[in-house]
Amino acid sequence: MIALRKNTMKKITIGLLVGIILVLASTYIFLPSSFKVVSAEKSGMKTVAVNRYLLEEKNWLKWWPDSTPFRHNKIDFSIINKYLNNFEIRLVYKKDTLKSLLEINRQTNDSTEFVWSCEIASSKNPILRWFQYFDAVNIKKSIDQLISRLVLHIDSVENIYGFKINNVKVQDSVLISTRSNFNTYPDPMQIGQIVMRLKDYIKSQNAVEKNFPMLNVYQIDSNNYIAMVAIATERLLPASKDFAPKVVLKNGNLLEAEIKGGPYTIQKCFKEFENYRTDFHYESPAIPYQLMITDRTKETDTTNWITKFYYPVL
Repeated sequence: MIALRKNTMKKITIGLLVGIILVLASTYIFLPSSFKVVSAEKSGMKTVAVNRYLLEEKNWLKWWPDSTPFRHNKIDFSIINKYLNNFEIRLVYKKDTLKSLLEINRQTNDSTEFVWSCEIASSKNPILRWFQYFDAVNIKKSIDQLISRLVLHIDSVENIYGFKINNVKVQDSVLISTRSNFNTYPDPMQIGQIVMRLKDYIKSQNAVEKNFPMLNVYQIDSNNYIAMVAIATERLLPASKDFAPKVVLKNGNLLEAEIKGGPYTIQKCFKEFENYRTDFHYESPAIPYQLMITDRTKETDTTNWITKFYYPVL
């Protein structure tokens, strides 16, 4: 009986040793010498717009899913280097520090593919190697979530450019316009005076205004600006020394955006409007302009100004 027990114990011990050996052997067979973590997803946004947006680190806070910036699923992220079309990002997870690369690849249809990757070197210790494997799984899950959140945010024109942009048609094709020169950027009162001259001329011709005043200010050089103001009328008015009638193509194509804010916001919007036109390869047959919904001479709080922007495109 004692001999039988000893024999059974010997078999159990041998079985355990064989099992341990098999587990250790499988570690080196099934777990590689390094873990390659890769996450990829495509966006419909133009690559040039994506690059420009992500180069501003403050924009990362707008799509980051957690309330704590650059931390997600107990992993700390930080941008180490910014390059054209890729970002080197440090990951700190538990006691490990890893380098990862977020690549921004332009696709043939001018869309964008994001590829986020990093590599974890495996320990020779089989037990540690299994822990590293589970760490890699968690890092992969976290990067998958981040890249999905990024694409969801990036795919919105409003998020990238700061406002919605619509394609509309020209409705007011008959205008009366005037222009004035300034040695500084004209202020609201100066623009208001130009508008009043136009309105007085329209009244003198017994004509009817059809829309809000249009404005375009462009800089000739460091000391000279030209302000062009126009108002749509129900019929073509005669030209004079100070006023010129204009006819534009009815039902022509326009890019339209509406914003709320003062001079800084307006100038920033014009810049982003131009970026959008260029990014999406629109050709323009005419200058962009503002439609001044708010009477800026009466509303002193510039944050309440409402402006519509229009860009004629082909």
